[in-house]
Amino acid sequence: MNEFATLDKAIELAQQGYSVYPLIENMKKPPKGVSGYKAATNDQNTILAWFENHPYYNLGLRLDTSHLLVVDVDIHDSTKNGKDSLMKLQCQGKTLSPDTYIEKTAGGGLHYFFKYTGDKVRKIDVWPGVDLLSDFTVISPSEINGKMYQPLDGRTLADIKPAPQWLVDKLAGQKVNWPSERAYTTHQKKYTGRLLDEMVTGTTQGDRNAWLTKIAGRMFGVGASPKTVYNMLSVINDSFVDPALPSKEVNVIFQSILKRESKGVH
Repeated sequence: MNEFATLDKAIELAQQGYSVYPLIENMKKPPKGVSGYKAATNDQNTILAWFENHPYYNLGLRLDTSHLLVVDVDIHDSTKNGKDSLMKLQCQGKTLSPDTYIEKTAGGGLHYFFKYTGDKVRKIDVWPGVDLLSDFTVISPSEINGKMYQPLDGRTLADIKPAPQWLVDKLAGQKVNWPSERAYTTHQKKYTGRLLDEMVTGTTQGDRNAWLTKIAGRMFGVGASPKTVYNMLSVINDSFVDPALPSKEVNVIFQSILKRESKGVH
């Protein structure tokens, strides 16, 4: 990556009305003191202050305020190859426009960008290896381990096409009409109910490790098996932690609590 390449891109996007935020060099994690995509802005003075002393920072783009949706196609896992999933969808007549803005990711996958005005979503593995994101994403010219996010065919965000209707329908089908809390005031909320409420409330940048550690301990405390705790931690991290921790960190948290619980048992 060229020096200040992300600053130049950030200013360009800000001038077009997009909100951006910094990510640590070679990572997808925001620097200390920046609350992830919630700190995203198109104020050029703020952007300059972020990047002027960090010329190789990566770049994040906030999606929901720009009414954008990213279809994230991963190929990291041979058992969950997103490109295979796209082929299966295509056989069902469900295709993604090849003319929209598309980036090749540092991991060799693809990010399809679409215009989208629905609810904010972050759905992981909607199909094997395919995530749907309308909150935030890493964007070109970010670089991970020497590999860059790169636009295909010289396209820009001006080339973004509307999300296909079948995809909008898919997301609309996942909406839930929540009853009011008042409907439940006649029932005494038990410990497990409070734990479930806390899980889906989630947490944000700053206390993620400590929060997941507490949740893991409480799940063991109500008698969940180690396998259940591990699987639930992964789901909670992907769905309710903003931004999600790397899976390696989730595994460290699980192993730490499992070791503690094992000592308690014996």
